[in-house]
Amino acid sequence: MSPAPSEPRGPGRHRLFYALWPDALVTEKLEGLQADVAGKKTQRQDFHLTLAFLGEQPAQALPVLESVLNRLSRPDMTLVLDRYGCFKRLDLLWAGMSSVPQALFDLQLSLSMALRASGIDFKQETAFRPHITLARKVKTMPEADFSPIVWSAYSLVLARSESMPGEGRYRILASR
Repeated sequence: MSPAPSEPRGPGRHRLFYALWPDALVTEKLEGLQADVAGKKTQRQDFHLTLAFLGEQPAQALPVLESVLNRLSRPDMTLVLDRYGCFKRLDLLWAGMSSVPQALFDLQLSLSMALRASGIDFKQETAFRPHITLARKVKTMPEADFSPIVWSAYSLVLARSESMPGEGRYRILASR
């Protein structure tokens, strides 16, 4: 699940997550999916597929979190985004996969295990539902299907959610 905009936090704390980050071509195609969507659209530089949302973490945990990232195998998988989905409770529209490759589940599990082994406390979702958020506050789903977007996923990042008036922004802190 994509992180929500940041809430006020104490000094030295960051709202963090690990994600796969799309390249420019995939980003352009995702942006194209938003053309007929009415709602608060995700900005093109913020498209990502969350692997683990860590929530609020102390700044002193950053070296450990970067170390976890660097110990993981660099992803090398092909994802085929070919369907819309929504989280009705959140009025959130997303792009996802009809068939999720086992390699993506394996990467997410390896990351979760490495975080736990490193003593990082985070709330793990009950089920990993990989998706890329296209828009929030969407009342109707797009009627048409879309042509599959083939994504050679190889960029794994540690990112921070930064609070900005009226919008959430994500800043990449480290990548692999």
